[in-house]
Amino acid sequence: MAISSRHFANTHLAESVDISAGRVLKTDFIHKFGRNPSVGGAPETIWQHGGIYNYLSSASTVFVSSNDADDNPTGNGAQTVTILGLDANYNEIEATQPVNNLVGTTEFLRVYRAFVASAGSTGTNEGNVIISTAAGGGGTVLADIGTIGVGTTYGLGQTQLALYTIPLHCTGYLTKWNVGVGAYNSSITASLYTRLYDPNNGAFRTRDIMDVPGGFHTRDYQIPIKLPAKTDIEIRAIASTGSIISSSFDITLVRNR
Repeated sequence: MAISSRHFANTHLAESVDISAGRVLKTDFIHKFGRNPSVGGAPETIWQHGGIYNYLSSASTVFVSSNDADDNPTGNGAQTVTILGLDANYNEIEATQPVNNLVGTTEFLRVYRAFVASAGSTGTNEGNVIISTAAGGGGTVLADIGTIGVGTTYGLGQTQLALYTIPLHCTGYLTKWNVGVGAYNSSITASLYTRLYDPNNGAFRTRDIMDVPGGFHTRDYQIPIKLPAKTDIEIRAIASTGSIISSSFDITLVRNR
């Protein structure tokens, strides 16, 4: 008996909802998204801070600071930030720290997301909130909760990081990759990079590439890209002119034990 496309779509939706609701044993998902407000002719990671992202080789405690005085533990802006990442053994961890430019106690090897956990009357961050390995945004910047707008700006409240690392005891299956270009007169090349875990080899590999004009573009992988534990995934791009680029990808995580 033939199966209609509507039946297939409804079945797929039901399976996706079950995963999201935690009803599928040992299975989870991650949706990662990022934005870089100005990409030019040199490759840049799609993240708010700009430039190529730098990974830590060993776990480190982190500082949470801001360039706006209203982001502080009793201020009108961001007061505390929750940081999600991996520890030295690639286990998932999280910590909530005050925006006070003081070192925390949790050591991170990877940071893949951070968000404003509590705020004053503004309801979000007022400046750029930086998670870094040294005070005042120094050392290695691991995440940046930025702002959007010109003149009057508004805090984004969460990092824009188009990168992720597969946790220990998990296998990831990348099912979708999206790229958005802010201006229709810009042409870009976006690359999907992965790096398998190897302490003696830090090489990234291009797994897919898009040469696209302005607008929104997507790849649906009917056969997902398999990503072993500890694999780094990162989106980078170049543009013919300085351009706003956003990107996202979806990964289904299967826990191996």
